[in-house]
Amino acid sequence: MSRHEARRGPRIRGRTALGQVPSTDAFDTATKKSPLTLDERKLVLFLLVALADERGTLTRTRQRLVEAFGDRDRHWCAGKTEDALLHLLAKSVGRSATTPPPWERIVEIVGVAVPPARQDVVLGQAAALFARSVGWERPTPGYDGPFSVPEWIEEPVVTIEMIVDGWADPAAAPGRDGRRPEPGPVVPVRRVPPGPAEGGSPRPVVPRSPRAAVHPIDDPVALREVMLAVAGAAHRLDGQVETLRVSLNAHQLANWKLRSENQRQRSLLEQLLREKYPGATTDTIRQLIAEQLRTIITADPPESRPSLG
Repeated sequence: MSRHEARRGPRIRGRTALGQVPSTDAFDTATKKSPLTLDERKLVLFLLVALADERGTLTRTRQRLVEAFGDRDRHWCAGKTEDALLHLLAKSVGRSATTPPPWERIVEIVGVAVPPARQDVVLGQAAALFARSVGWERPTPGYDGPFSVPEWIEEPVVTIEMIVDGWADPAAAPGRDGRRPEPGPVVPVRRVPPGPAEGGSPRPVVPRSPRAAVHPIDDPVALREVMLAVAGAAHRLDGQVETLRVSLNAHQLANWKLRSENQRQRSLLEQLLREKYPGATTDTIRQLIAEQLRTIITADPPESRPSLG
């Protein structure tokens, strides 16, 4: 614990960075509204959950940043103490954040603060959230790293529980090529009849009737076939789920692109109408746009020409 943390006292230390923002709605206070957009809040809350230690603080993250980059010249962490990083990170990761960190900084922080087994999962979802917050298809041009869209990305309110539940087991998470590890072979356990008790006589073996039906659980061959069938079905379902996930990501990316283009076209149309009607108010301009769109949508289709034959 640093001297600054010791001076804050138990009451202040109890209000951890993670404890102050249980959801994206918590960025607003009773006296001040957060400048972050909803997409930026989702990214900042996601990073806070991913970087927080077991106490809900960023202490471990600050320590690892100082250890990794504190001596590197011209780095944003160069020469900074943990207390200095506390204020720096608060501006981009936390309840008082005014803007999310740039993508290069996110990559560096995740690389030193997140366990290696979970880095691809965290970085993939962070890439999708960052791209969404800036209106791009990818976080940077030519990006080919992990990219996975969280299931809750379209939700109006995102909570810490939703973020944590959205993280799959890192051992089963898709890699950079989008494939999941193949299931291992199913090895049936052979039943070995118990031997004679020490110092006792062997138990008599009662022969089965040839017509007696053998239950699959008592037949190693039948049991192995059942287990292989179940494993095969599970493997096929995993493949279908992965295909649906890839398709969903593609549809969401296409949806983002259409929404961005729609917003650009709408802004351009508003600008043209303002130039045409200099004295018109914003409500009037938007009403004109709505009327034009309504005319286009409800226009009657052209009549077919009569046949001359």
